[in-house]
Amino acid sequence: MKKRNGMMAAGAFTILFTGFPHIWSIYQPYVLSETGWSESMVSICFYLPTLFFVVGNIFGGRIYDKGYGRITLGIGGSVFAGGIILSALTLGIHPMITYMMLGVMQGIGQGMIYAVVLATAQKWFPHKTGFASGVVITANGLCGFILSPISKLLLERGGVRMALISVGFLVFLSAVCAVCFVRQPEAENIETKENQIYAGQQYTSVQMIRTKKFYYLVATMMCGLMPYYLVSPISQTIQIERGILQAVAVGSVMAGSILNAGIRLILPTLADRAGRITCIQGVLFVAMIAMLFLISGNNRLITMAIILAYGCFGGIMGSFPSLSSEVFGLRYAGQNYGIIMSGIIIVTITSPVISNMILIHELSEVVRFMTGFCFAVIALGFSMLLKKEINQSGKEVKNYGTC
Repeated sequence: MKKRNGMMAAGAFTILFTGFPHIWSIYQPYVLSETGWSESMVSICFYLPTLFFVVGNIFGGRIYDKGYGRITLGIGGSVFAGGIILSALTLGIHPMITYMMLGVMQGIGQGMIYAVVLATAQKWFPHKTGFASGVVITANGLCGFILSPISKLLLERGGVRMALISVGFLVFLSAVCAVCFVRQPEAENIETKENQIYAGQQYTSVQMIRTKKFYYLVATMMCGLMPYYLVSPISQTIQIERGILQAVAVGSVMAGSILNAGIRLILPTLADRAGRITCIQGVLFVAMIAMLFLISGNNRLITMAIILAYGCFGGIMGSFPSLSSEVFGLRYAGQNYGIIMSGIIIVTITSPVISNMILIHELSEVVRFMTGFCFAVIALGFSMLLKKEINQSGKEVKNYGTC
């Protein structure tokens, strides 16, 4: 029990910092002022970590599945912390250096940590994978609530370099805690419980990508995340441009982070009983409502929509790890979920392209929000196809079903 509790606490503390890219909108104005770069150049620092986060997940998950969890945590934590600290020391020299440090290194390090902690937590709670993943992923959502005010204070008093170096050292401390306390349950217990719950459903990565379920799952994730990725980079600027106070705009990011964290804990736990796909479909309906609020142009509804968008992001990211394990099994969960997160790679590449097309053609922001609404509708369609495919495959799970 002590080992399990220590693992969950250390894992949550480490996962907390993997949410750092999602408060980039707070750092962006200071980086613009410090470097003189354009807004589109600085915005890449939001997209790149997310893109390489998936690469880190796949790479880290593969090493983890071979039995090297602590090594993966150590390497991932060092790369993550080193990327942030080096980005502070080299900021302003050239954008490509910043992209390499704050984008590539940060993203890969985060992904390696995320893959290990998430898979380990699920193996400690094989009967409640939604609860286990929800607890540790909630910490990721709390990053904005905890680090936003700290970052704001550091940015105002010491500038962007001091803020990044401080966060980098905190990341390194969290990685040390993870290496010390994130341990696997006994191997024989893992295999026994896996066979009891996921009998005959332990898909390898090769087997997984040969199924229709995999592609429906990836498509649902990709399209479901698009509304958030279209809105998040402009979450503060759009409110300020509409005359909303900066304090309210920053507060909406913090409130969104709280909702993000709460949904990551509550929804996967609820899905252990109510059904994972059903809960995800509920999140997609809320995403549609958020986009409609943004289209309305009402200031109060815009702020509310920003908060809801963060919550929807938490709902999807919190639900998919346990859904993946339930559909494809726990044994290869580390690498499998990393591959499923290829949906994030696609949305990370396409969302800035869509945003830039809107800017280049001087289209109204309403076009951006309508696009987000359409993607949420498409995601709902793919979730229905996924549910149908699971039912037709005759997959049996001895806990509560995905549907």
